[in-house]
Amino acid sequence: MAELRGCVFPEDLLYHPETHLWFAPEGEGCYRVGVTPFGVAIAGEILLFTAKPEGLQLTAGRAFGLLEAGKTVFPVKTPVAAELLGGNPALADSAAAMNVDAYASWLVRLRVAAPEPGVLLPWAAARAGIEAQMELWRFDELASFQAPLVGAGAREI
Repeated sequence: MAELRGCVFPEDLLYHPETHLWFAPEGEGCYRVGVTPFGVAIAGEILLFTAKPEGLQLTAGRAFGLLEAGKTVFPVKTPVAAELLGGNPALADSAAAMNVDAYASWLVRLRVAAPEPGVLLPWAAARAGIEAQMELWRFDELASFQAPLVGAGAREI
């Protein structure tokens, strides 16, 4: 298990640094998808997650659900073309469990036909991109990080 700035990153998962998502392979192109601890931290306290309808065909960049954190609702977008197999029924009433264990609280299951090379990355390849995102968000350590107000968190690029 890798650790970066107080966030754990299981090395058996794949990551997409820009969206702060993790992908757990289940076989036959299917993945459980969730938000990394870093993604949960920058979102602030997560309250609800609502998945889009099962069977929906998604193009890369399309939302598979809505995440509510504090007073903000934002779309969670897939970085790959996929079929939405369904949302996590354990999050139907509350997604607060994500604040405690980001890896036990997956969002959706997706069937990915053929991910483009370099999109879903193993930990060793994703580390630099995740660290770059942490720099943008002024994220030094999970234990001391305070989620910024919307629009006030990231450094100017």
